[in-house]
Amino acid sequence: MLPTVIGMQFLTSAFLLPYLATRSAEGEMMEKIPREDVSSVTQLAESRILGVAMGIVGTGSILWGAFARTEDFGDIATRYSSLLDLLSIDRVGSSFLVDLAIFGLFQGWLVDDDAKRRGIDSNSPLTKAAKYIPFFGLAAYLTFRSELLAVEDEQ
Repeated sequence: MLPTVIGMQFLTSAFLLPYLATRSAEGEMMEKIPREDVSSVTQLAESRILGVAMGIVGTGSILWGAFARTEDFGDIATRYSSLLDLLSIDRVGSSFLVDLAIFGLFQGWLVDDDAKRRGIDSNSPLTKAAKYIPFFGLAAYLTFRSELLAVEDEQ
């Protein structure tokens, strides 16, 4: 998983889609995983701080893009027009929009899969928010979801 996450930072969907196609399917009954078998990368991804950090960075980016340095870049209408001009000539920028659309299509499926792994009802308000509210729904899901089904060693 770690090479996929690192590769996604550079080529986004070129790494995400093959991972989705080749990962193992979930069974009907999930077995609890011994805590020592959960990798450190997974433990980091399980942290509730991840969702909070995503929400803060995303909100900050939106606010910065819309309101920062108006003396240099103009008002929101000017910025929007500039963005459209840029996307009409820049293939890299346009490819990121395509990546966002592809991930948006897969997000509902991924959330359902994660909810199943955690024993969360796929019709819960949190799961529905994660599936249908782009970015902020997923940040809320990552912040408030239940723990991964893991157990401590019973001795």
